[in-house]
Order: sequence, then C-alpha cells, then structure tokens
Amino acid sequence: MSATMSEVTFDIFSGTSDTDAVWLESVEGLSKARERLEQIAAVRPGAYFLYSPRSRSILAKSNTTKQFQSTPLNTQAGAA
Repeated sequence: MSATMSEVTFDIFSGTSDTDAVWLESVEGLSKARERLEQIAAVRPGAYFLYSPRSRSILAKSNTTKQFQSTPLNTQAGAA
C-alpha cells in the first residue's frame, strides 16, 4: 500500500434514498463524513443519508425536519 493512498470516500445526500435523493458532497473518511452529515443537518433541517459507494449501502441517516417543525415560533414582539 502506498503512503499517499487516500481514505475511502463517502457521499452525503439530502432527501430519502427511495424517491428524492440529491447528492450534496463527498467526504474522505467515515468519521469525517458522519460529522459533516450532522453539521449539514443542523444548519439545514431535512432528511439526509450517508452512502458508501464501495459497499453500495447507506451507513447513516439523519432527519432534523421534525425537530425544527415542533419548535414553537417566537411570538413575542421584538424590541426596537
């Protein structure tokens, strides 16, 4: 094995694997890919999954849509 060989790459998708998957980015290394998936989900609520092209399988899923929908909106008048 070469010392310059890169880590395995994983793909992050938005949506669900069944119907509306949209590729977002590729990340080298499983731990970095999982961390990046959570970062994206925290900023943009929705469904996401982590895919391994090598094994052709979904390794992780995250759905933050419900977390943000159940959060009540601030209805207090803002200070001017």
